[in-house]
Amino acid sequence: MRSPGARPGGPGLPLAVFAALTTLGLFLVVVLGFIDTATNSALGCGRSFPLCHGSLFPSDNLQAVIEWSHRALAGAVGLMEGAAAVWAWIRAWRVVEVRVLAAVGLGFVVVESVVGALAVLSPESKAAIAVHLGIALTAFAATALLAWALWGLRAGSGVLRRPPAPRALVRWTWIMMVYMYVAVYVGAYVAGTDSGVYCLTWPLCTAGRATLSLANPVTIDLLHRFVALLAGAIGTYLFVLARRARDVRPDLARLAHAVLGLIVLQIVSGLILVLTHIALETTIVHVALATALFTAVAAMTLGVLPEARPRPAKPERATAAD
Repeated sequence: MRSPGARPGGPGLPLAVFAALTTLGLFLVVVLGFIDTATNSALGCGRSFPLCHGSLFPSDNLQAVIEWSHRALAGAVGLMEGAAAVWAWIRAWRVVEVRVLAAVGLGFVVVESVVGALAVLSPESKAAIAVHLGIALTAFAATALLAWALWGLRAGSGVLRRPPAPRALVRWTWIMMVYMYVAVYVGAYVAGTDSGVYCLTWPLCTAGRATLSLANPVTIDLLHRFVALLAGAIGTYLFVLARRARDVRPDLARLAHAVLGLIVLQIVSGLILVLTHIALETTIVHVALATALFTAVAAMTLGVLPEARPRPAKPERATAAD
């Protein structure tokens, strides 16, 4: 049976593949953005935007090359995001989830570009760097879920058809989603302020004393660790709730397994990050896991939403033969 909202033949394989490639591109943008921050390359092109030191191509300076590569990839993927959104609207406009996810993905990519430019033009603002990452992850998650929905519609699997989830599971899924934004922003603030290099012991920091000031790098890093542990507690409770509802919503139970597993891996990678003295390779793994975790929680959030009814199709015009 054809899924509701798809045009005859479904969204089509080319659209589903293109959405998946756009998701991969956004993932690379997120990772390269963190490499940009970790290598202090955000100002590799100075305060010149969108050019690099007033030129189209960067000099031989490695930091300029990294920053320029980040901008170039983000620009190319932004165009792909726009094409994917318009294509999805044309092919599956009646499906509410497709319509909203395409709009959210494209909207946040545009906002991400603006905030990225502000971060370059106002490099003293560490908050702009943190906000930039949160927006990038939102754009990625929306695009990944759009690709997932398009593949489900194409296969006619009814991936967007879902029975209601228990209220407690719905409530705690939303709590987890909101909390993930907090965790992401705190983690990005740690990276933007280079606070991680001050605490190279685990689980406590012996390099100094924490204070009530968020200007204290020890405070920032210990706050990040506390946030990660609390995410583990919330994720565990969410896992228990999803397990109880696995007969009604096995899809949410599977996602809860993924969320809890990714939280554990994220905490372990954080420990390894400390032991390797914030090595670039470990940072990339840490960011990749954070991106996957954020997307898994976003998928659960989409899954607990009430099923949206597709827009009714326009009645076909009667022909003379009729």
